[in-house]
Amino acid sequence: MHWIDAVLNPSILTRITEALKKSGARMTKKRAQILTAIGSFSRPVSAEEIRQQAGLPTSDLVTVYRNLEAFEAIQVLQRIPMESGAQLFELTEPGAHYHHLICRVCHQAERLDICVGAEVEDQASTRGYTGVTHLLEVYGVCGACARAAC
Repeated sequence: MHWIDAVLNPSILTRITEALKKSGARMTKKRAQILTAIGSFSRPVSAEEIRQQAGLPTSDLVTVYRNLEAFEAIQVLQRIPMESGAQLFELTEPGAHYHHLICRVCHQAERLDICVGAEVEDQASTRGYTGVTHLLEVYGVCGACARAAC
């Protein structure tokens, strides 16, 4: 079962609830709504799309961001930076991270099945760096958008 498809699974919600408790937070009605909203998409989404899908008023966009930060802190959500400065969000397996191939036109974001993080971190370590982390997103134009432009 794919992690995103499993979000509504009670055992997954229990794991997220327990992780929130360990962090000093709790599962609220709005957090549950936001998780359900994210889980209803099969792609990374913006905070505004999450707010709309959760049925929350426009004034709750700040609340959505705060809850996304809480999910990110317990490592069940990944923030995906766009070239424009906007951000997309996707649920991940606890502690996992992914890199993405992102279309500059339609903003489709696809997970890449590679991670060069260990190699980069090893090179950084040999140069004396500590506390190293990495972020890698690849941007281009997807096939559908390229065909549409012809």
